[in-house]
This record gives sequence, C-alpha cells and structure tokens, in this order.
Amino acid sequence: MSERRIPERLLHDAVVVVPGIMGSALRDVENDTPLWGVGRLFQYSARAHAQRLRALAVTDAERAGETGRIEATGVLNVADWFPGLGHAQPYNALISRLRRAALHKAAVLPFPYDWRLSVEHNGALLAREARRHLDSWRTHGAHRSYLDEHPEAGPAKVLIVAHSMGGLLAREVLHRGDMNGDVRAVMTVGTPFAGSVKAAVMLNSGKGAPGLLPPAVLREITPTMPGLYDLLPGYRCCEDGGDMRAPDVDDIVALGGRHDLAQASADWRAGRSDILLPEHVMVVGVGQRTWQSYRMEAGAAVAQRYMFRRNEGRLLLDAYGRPRTQNRKGDGTVYRFAAHLRGSDAQPVTVNQEHSALARSEGVIDLACGMLSGLRHPDELGDMLGGEHELELHTSEWAEPDTAFTIEVSGAPHGSDLECAVREVSGLDTVQYPALKPVRGTEHGWTATCLPDRPGLYEVEVRGGVEPIRRLVPVLAAEQHG
Repeated sequence: MSERRIPERLLHDAVVVVPGIMGSALRDVENDTPLWGVGRLFQYSARAHAQRLRALAVTDAERAGETGRIEATGVLNVADWFPGLGHAQPYNALISRLRRAALHKAAVLPFPYDWRLSVEHNGALLAREARRHLDSWRTHGAHRSYLDEHPEAGPAKVLIVAHSMGGLLAREVLHRGDMNGDVRAVMTVGTPFAGSVKAAVMLNSGKGAPGLLPPAVLREITPTMPGLYDLLPGYRCCEDGGDMRAPDVDDIVALGGRHDLAQASADWRAGRSDILLPEHVMVVGVGQRTWQSYRMEAGAAVAQRYMFRRNEGRLLLDAYGRPRTQNRKGDGTVYRFAAHLRGSDAQPVTVNQEHSALARSEGVIDLACGMLSGLRHPDELGDMLGGEHELELHTSEWAEPDTAFTIEVSGAPHGSDLECAVREVSGLDTVQYPALKPVRGTEHGWTATCLPDRPGLYEVEVRGGVEPIRRLVPVLAAEQHG
C-alpha cells in the first residue's frame, strides 16, 4: 500500500468501536473463569472446547433479563475460534490507529458486549454507553480547547465504527432514537444486514462443527443464543421447489431453532427494515468462498456457494428449464449482497478480505481514520486502497497436529511474487513459510501445504495482493470425548 499523507483533521468527534460476534472477551463471573478471548495459549483439544462452549449457553434467566452470570471484559485483543461459526481476530490495530487519528485518545471508546444475547438488548446498552461517552468527551479538556480555537465547529458528535454484528447494534441505536441528532456517521464493516447462511448451518444441529466436536455439544448451545438468531439469513436463500425463498419461522425451527426465539428475532428484524444510518460508510468483504444459500436434505442444511439468477424478480432458467446459478462470493461468512443495507444510498466499499480479518485490513483502518479527517469515501483516499492483485484464500476449517493441511490461493497469475507465512497466534509464536506453487492447468491458482506439530490457532497470511489476506486455522488435538 502506497504512502499518502491524510489531510489535517477536520472533525473533533467522539468515536465508538463496536466489535462483531465473538469480538468481545467473556468471563464467567460466578466461577471467575475466562470463557472467550483467553489471552494465553489455550489447549486446543476437542474436550477443552466442549467444556468451554457449554458454559456459553444462554440460560432462561439470562433471556429473561438476568444477565449478570457472564460479563464482557473487553474488546478482543487475541485471536479465538468458535467451531462452525468461524474465527475472531483482535481489534488492537483498529483501535490504536483511531486513537492516534482522533483529537485525543480519550475520544475513542471500545464497546465490548455479550454477543450471545440479542441485538436489541445489546443495542440498548450501546445507546446508553454512546451517550455517556459523548457527554464525557464534550467536557474533556482537549475538546474544550478545540472549541475555544474553532467555536464554529460546535459540540462533538459520535462516529460509530462497527464490525459484523456491531453494525446491527449501531442500527439499533438509531432505531431507539436515544442519540437522534448526535450520531454524525456510521461505518459498518462486513455487517450481515440480511443475515448469514453460516449462522443457519451453525443452528442446524451443529453440522458446522469439526468431526472432533460432537454435534450434540452445539445442539445444546446454539439454539439458546438470541444473538445467533439475529444473524440468520432473511433474504431469498432457502432453495425449495425449484426456486429460493426467504426462511420463515417454521424454517428456523426446522433448522433446530426454538420457536419463541425465532419469532422474536423475526419480529425484531421486521421492525428495523426502514432504519437507515447517517453518513453511512458501508464496507463489504468480497472475493472469498462464501455460503450464499442452502437446501434441506433429511433435516440437514446443505450449504451452497451460489444464488439463483433473477431479472427484476423473475427467475432465469437455462435451456433445460433449470434455474441459472451464479456464485457471487462474499467474505467467507457474509454473502456479498447480504452486507448491503437495503434502502441506503451509500455506495459499497468492497475489500478483498476474509470476514474476521476485515477489521484488521489496512485499507479499512485507513478509511475509518479518514472519517476523523472529514473523508467519507475511498475515492477521496486515492491510491491508498490501490494494489496489484485481489486474492482468494482458502484453507481447511480445522486440522490436526502432525497432519498437513492445504492452503489454496487464486487471483494472481503464475509468475507473481506471492509470500505465505503461517504463524501460531495463541501463545506458541512459531512461524512457518510454506512455498506457494502454481497449480497445473490453471492460470491463477496456487497451493501450499503446512504441517503443524502442536495444537493451537494458526494464522495463514498471504502477501502479494492489494494487501495481506489472512485466515485462521485451529489445530485440534485428536482427543475423544467422555
């Protein structure tokens, strides 16, 4: 990425950073036990994951509003992994850069939350904290000094930078009206406004779990989480009778969900359909293999990497009367167009990156900092978002120690200068440099293998594209459950 000086700061606003699902560290208050975002080497075994995941199940009392059992202790600053739903990466770089770009580091507030609970619940907490933070920032010495020099600027407002589920919380703030007139702009990064098929597969009896983790474990946990229901797809993605339709409450129950939580989430979604975001900067992840639709077979959700093509709502058929399909990809978790907020006039900013890594993207962080410089669109950043290739990175969902896993890359012609590094990021701090080799019979395909020798969480990074593209691979010990 080329060097370019960002213009002098024009805004003096408060900033709230809202992470996505799994983006906040959680602690069991009753047992004083960290459950998520451990911050040290975690024993990546099937048994250890099963024990930790069971503690994350949402109880009836928690759904009724008694939410003191588990607390969010901070925004994630280490990588972590939830089987079936995916990876979570830290927000350190984003928060650090925003604090340097802001008028004063006190202007930037990370907002951790218990992502197991509903968006409506957490959105109310965000509205309260955003108000408290704005009021506090307006009395801060740096803000008062700025207004002394620039009285025409007027009191600060709030900028919200939200990743994934965090964008749904930001929309909840606008729905509530608590901050009407005090939110200047919202940046959403990979937010599943229309939901994610990956959440549907997760709910479906744990079918998204690796073989070392029995589906029964996820069947105990995922149907209890209101937050997961709020991420279920609400667009036309359920293949049925030669066409696709939007899943309804009965479809969610068929996946393994609870009727009451499915209905509550459906009602919540319907009540937010007309909420738009002020000065919306809408970042959408593209170019990665992504589940976009699904069909049911014998009670199991079969995820698909395609959508049926339509023209002005009409299904397009081929010469044999079959629906035409199209693979539109996404960020590996959120289908490309599911990250668009319907009705918004914001032009999507597309970034070739995996979902959890979007908030670490150099281009995304530049764009977020640009909001504090009065910038609103990547066109204003010129070649700061430029690059040579747009890469697609694919790996195994999980691996075992002493068993090689495959790394696949596409999007760079043979002869390109690609570099691959695999780092263990949960405490071992080891690094390998697998050699990417061109795949015969392709023009843009590359492959490499990596042999991890110990359990842990390994980050695959490939350089040579627009910016480094990253993906996490958990390596689990082959330990049987009791």
